Amino acid sequence: MAFGRDRRRVVERRGRYLLRLPAGERDLVRGLLNELRTLLALGPDDPRLRRLYPAAYGEDRESNEEYRRMTHEDLATGRLAAVETVETTLTADELTPEQLTAWMQALNSLRLVLGTMLDVDEGDPFDVDPDDPDAQQYMLYGYLGMLLEEIVQAQLGGY
Repeated sequence: MAFGRDRRRVVERRGRYLLRLPAGERDLVRGLLNELRTLLALGPDDPRLRRLYPAAYGEDRESNEEYRRMTHEDLATGRLAAVETVETTLTADELTPEQLTAWMQALNSLRLVLGTMLDVDEGDPFDVDPDDPDAQQYMLYGYLGMLLEEIVQAQLGGY
């Protein structure tokens, strides 16, 4: 899905980032963040969070448990901090580099959770049968990927 220059939602300007999300998209992100916050409170054993807390040692259960015990709190705290930053900047028209990084982290977490729920691995999420019962979820997954791509491109000074 290609957008012209005037349609970009995130644009780098002199070390800061213009955020051009329409109100409906800001509302969508707000609702998704609420859902993510709820899921994060469930802990790393919830299967929908599998991609947020992947195994570090393959099939070595004992090492994986130790790794999870040592890292889970820091990972969860970081994700919640990113969610809070996005929530407080949802109405902003301009973001600092740190705020934009939080946006990237929170949106990536949302995309990972949604991708897990849809069991997505590859392919174009926009290439979905409109009659598929998960069609809206696939479109949402694609939207989050597109928004993440715009953030990365803005951070790299691209476009």
